[in-house]
Amino acid sequence: MAQQHPMIGGKLEPMDNVTYDLVTELSSCGQAVDALDTYIEDAQKANNPDVTRLFEQIRDDEIRHCDMLRSLISKQVKEGKF
Repeated sequence: MAQQHPMIGGKLEPMDNVTYDLVTELSSCGQAVDALDTYIEDAQKANNPDVTRLFEQIRDDEIRHCDMLRSLISKQVKEGKF
């Protein structure tokens, strides 16, 4: 779904689907990391190390995915594709 992009040269330019998808996924990724931090705190308060470790591993994977997205977005910005 093409989204509206900020004004460029005095006219509104649509955001292409891939750009929109990358930005949306990066936002979702950040929200997931925030939620996982809360789950980790809850597991720690419940003195449940198995659950704590599981959520820490999931969070670490999610952070890796966020880093992958940021890296690709940065690359595409440098190439003028973003």
